[in-house]
Amino acid sequence: MNVFILEDDHNQQRHLKTMIEKISREISVNELKINLFASTDQLKMGLPVASKENVFILDLEISGIKTAGLEISRVIRKHDELASIIFITVHDEFVYTTYKYRVSALDFIAKDRGNIQEELKQDFIHIQKEVQTAATEELFTYKSYYDEVQIPYKDICYFEANHNNTHSSIMYTTDNQGIQLNYNLRTLAKNEKRFFRGHRSYLINPQQVKHVDFLHHQAVFYNGLVCPVSRRHEKELFKLIKS
Repeated sequence: MNVFILEDDHNQQRHLKTMIEKISREISVNELKINLFASTDQLKMGLPVASKENVFILDLEISGIKTAGLEISRVIRKHDELASIIFITVHDEFVYTTYKYRVSALDFIAKDRGNIQEELKQDFIHIQKEVQTAATEELFTYKSYYDEVQIPYKDICYFEANHNNTHSSIMYTTDNQGIQLNYNLRTLAKNEKRFFRGHRSYLINPQQVKHVDFLHHQAVFYNGLVCPVSRRHEKELFKLIKS
């Protein structure tokens, strides 16, 4: 597991590092590497290859800027769609603001609660389970602008043709991310047989479809996303999700 701590108070840095080392021993993390950063610029320079094993622990306020951690979280998520992001701060009034940044943060921990270690432990247990599960799952592999990335098929809702670039498409995931791929929809439909071509502009994962809306001609996914389905493919998709 690769942990990246952004904290400009060196005493807090050491305290977090000690807690994480203790947690890793308690839950038997096989390999642990902790990286410490005091500024967002340092962290930008040290961003790793995308992986589910990457964990970013970010203080919101860095060098007097109260939302510095939020801003760098956007950079992190753009670079790494698989990493876990945990915010730690005294500014718990920003807890709802984090959702507006749409970085799919795992947790938001207030420093003054007094149970930081236990909350972090639960987060690391969750991350470890996710990593172990991903290792045994069938994975979809794609090339991002930075590296080759893998994501479990079950975490994909659908692909949409990119009308601004006919050589690419957009993948929508169960955690509501939209990720641009360097493949067009025709190539994906040819190579990925587990997905259903329910519309000329959409390739659907039937496993994630909650129901088919025949009135509005849409597939409705478990996470609330919807996408169009052509009338002639509605019944076939309905049969797939019921089978």
